[in-house]
Amino acid sequence: MIALLEKYFRGSFLIILSLIFTISCTSDKKKEGSASSEYEEASEQSLREQVEKVLYEIPPPSEIPYIIQGTGADFNPNIVNTIDKYESYTISQHKAAFNLGVYATDIGYLSSYGKTQEALNYMDVCMKISESIGIQDAIDLEVLSRFEKNLGDPDSLANIIDESIEKSDTYLQQNERNNIAALIIGGTFVEGLYVSSQIIDTYPKDMLADDQRMTILSPMIRLLAKQKEPLEDMISLLKSVEDKGDWIEATINSLEELHENYEAFDPEAKIKEGKGNEVLNDEVLHRLTKQIASIRENVVY
Repeated sequence: MIALLEKYFRGSFLIILSLIFTISCTSDKKKEGSASSEYEEASEQSLREQVEKVLYEIPPPSEIPYIIQGTGADFNPNIVNTIDKYESYTISQHKAAFNLGVYATDIGYLSSYGKTQEALNYMDVCMKISESIGIQDAIDLEVLSRFEKNLGDPDSLANIIDESIEKSDTYLQQNERNNIAALIIGGTFVEGLYVSSQIIDTYPKDMLADDQRMTILSPMIRLLAKQKEPLEDMISLLKSVEDKGDWIEATINSLEELHENYEAFDPEAKIKEGKGNEVLNDEVLHRLTKQIASIRENVVY
């Protein structure tokens, strides 16, 4: 029952994440046929396609908790972004959208450890941020209330999740919000990199030999390594966002520097050569971890 509860509790994460998917499925409304309108429609279509491409490449939310649990790592409260900051994000729509993605990812991390009340608190903050960027109508508050009341009933939770996604889809298909979607995905992606790299970096080094730690952490390391191509597409997606401003531009520049280091990160090659033990002490991995932490700090600051 506990395993099922944890599985379906991640629906709180899916409800928020469904915003990302359904924002990208924007309205098919026909625009009046001027050259300008046709250009705007083409640009919107291009952005929507980039959103869908990144979504296809990044790990599904259901995959991460199982990998986290597989490491046996203790819960680290310092990994998640504190909800005390959320009001400062609502001043800027860019910051709000980005950190909605951050908090949604944190819900996934919290629920991986059965932190039910904490995750619900984060869910409440996600709702408030959603309101600040004008997408609160995509989430049915009555459905969320039912969700909280049915935490002990996995079957009911599954039905509620499906209903919530369907309702958000109906709303968001009538509203063109691809720029917001791109920023939410950006926050989700950066926080995903951060959580993964921190689990690897903070895993106790005095309990197991390097080869044993490598065996346990290899799925997480492989997951981190696989983000090179999605990172490249994430950069392209953020570059397509209109009216980026200095903060988004700085974030893009930092992600481009991260991608340069990613080019030198190839743990799979070391594993195939029988040098897997060297991966945990790899200087490239340490640089990536430090860069990711710096980028994330700029996002949540």
